[in-house]
Amino acid sequence: MKKRIKFAGIAPLFAAVGLLLLVPAMGVAGEGEKEHLTAEEYIELARPYLHLSCETAWAQVEEDQDAYLAIIDKMTAIGFLNHDLDVAKLGALAEEDLTVVQTDFYTQIGKKCRENPHNLLAGVVEEALLHAFVNISPDAEMQ
Repeated sequence: MKKRIKFAGIAPLFAAVGLLLLVPAMGVAGEGEKEHLTAEEYIELARPYLHLSCETAWAQVEEDQDAYLAIIDKMTAIGFLNHDLDVAKLGALAEEDLTVVQTDFYTQIGKKCRENPHNLLAGVVEEALLHAFVNISPDAEMQ
């Protein structure tokens, strides 16, 4: 029970990470390196975490917030791929609007995980991404 209480306590942390990028880094490329990963490479990065619930992911990273957010970012890339979301729409937002979208994204994840820590984290992340993206692009095709 103590673990569940600790896990529920991280939800407010998601709201505080508004300055983090909503989209995972598209690969920080040095000179001569490719700028983006392929879809298969993004899937491989997320594969080790796709089966985890909110609670088991938190336990796996030993309650390290940065590591947990790294898992979420990897899953976010899969959501962008699955729904063919246009990343450029995020770049077109004013900084303050982007911060609102990012904060809402992480807050939605925290809320859903707090409601049921046994939810599949990948599903929670995808739902939060679609919720956030519909707010910036109502015409987005949500397959």
